Amino acid sequence: MKVHITNLYGIGGTVGKAQWMTAEIAAKELNYHELGIYKYPMNSDTPDMLRTRMDGIIASVSHGDIVIFQLPTWNGILFDEVFEEHFRGYRELKKIFFIHDVPPLMEKKLFGELDRYIAFYNRADLIILPSQNMADYLKERGLTVKKIVIQRMWDSPVDIDLTIMPKFRKRMNFAANVVMYPRPFIQNWNSGEVELAVTAEPGNYTWADNKNIHYLGWFNNESALADALRRSGGFGLLWHDDPVWIEYMKCNACCKLSTYLSAGLPVIVHNSVAEADTIRRKGLGLTVDSMDEAVEQVRCMTEERYNRMAQDADSFGNLVRQGYFAKKLLTDAVFELLYS
Repeated sequence: MKVHITNLYGIGGTVGKAQWMTAEIAAKELNYHELGIYKYPMNSDTPDMLRTRMDGIIASVSHGDIVIFQLPTWNGILFDEVFEEHFRGYRELKKIFFIHDVPPLMEKKLFGELDRYIAFYNRADLIILPSQNMADYLKERGLTVKKIVIQRMWDSPVDIDLTIMPKFRKRMNFAANVVMYPRPFIQNWNSGEVELAVTAEPGNYTWADNKNIHYLGWFNNESALADALRRSGGFGLLWHDDPVWIEYMKCNACCKLSTYLSAGLPVIVHNSVAEADTIRRKGLGLTVDSMDEAVEQVRCMTEERYNRMAQDADSFGNLVRQGYFAKKLLTDAVFELLYS
């Protein structure tokens, strides 16, 4: 028996990095075998072309194997359905769906397709979901898969200088593309005592005029970003203004949360995010109900309390820096599939 895992090529950003990182950990640490999928306009394929493409992707799969599908493939739900159907001729083959994102919950215009996605998920023998909140939500809407493994957090395997400890600063670091996608809370930033540090090159931005905003620079490399955040000190801010994304973050595992923890920064999150309870229980940062509350808590922060949270966050960061969440969930999934 071999265990295979899909990996997506031809796509950048967080979604591409998450699939690549997971597949790399699976191959290097667990000896799983990669099935490469390329993101492309599948409507250009005839049925014969699509069948030939699928045959090439799964050529190494044999009867009795296990296939872990990292989903979505971002080629559309039809591609995912056809891809899964291509394995139906294999005897005793087991299918694990590792759900990174649920597109109908990310965009209002796709919400009408949620039933189709859940019907597709029900084809799995086991499903990996980002949070218990997501599992409960999908079960309420028709998910029937009995075997479920909860991911909880993403890994962030970075190489940084651990001899440098984050410094106590009344600063929030926000890692996102704020130049292309300005955020209302940044535009409305009005604290003179709490500084906001953003991942952008210094420039003349109308949204930053006369505001207590610092520029960290822009980083295409995850290790360089984590290193810059660690040297910046203060807190890592996980926040969104968009109502759809606010709801989605209640169920989703957010990559930026792990980015901050890999840098050793205590985090600031909304009380409703999926791992807010973990952050509270383990002292990894602050959970708040509003940006005003976040600013006030940072303004009143003491160095002693900050250093305690930074030590706990840095210790927890060893898990995400070393890929332990992926190793555990991928091992647990196979164990649950074959043992329970």
